[in-house]
Amino acid sequence: MLYWLPRACALAFAGLLIGFGLVPHTAAGVAHTLLVIALGLALLSLTLHVFPPERH
Repeated sequence: MLYWLPRACALAFAGLLIGFGLVPHTAAGVAHTLLVIALGLALLSLTLHVFPPERH
């Protein structure tokens, strides 16, 4: 359960940002914001794969 918690929080945060209009109104701005969030989640996944929490 804790493995998915950071991803769920990041996706909820992205939804709130887009829902409340706190991101740019252009398609390029929204795409850039979503790309940054997706890359952040990918780096989190890579970090958890390389350094599993139950081993360190």
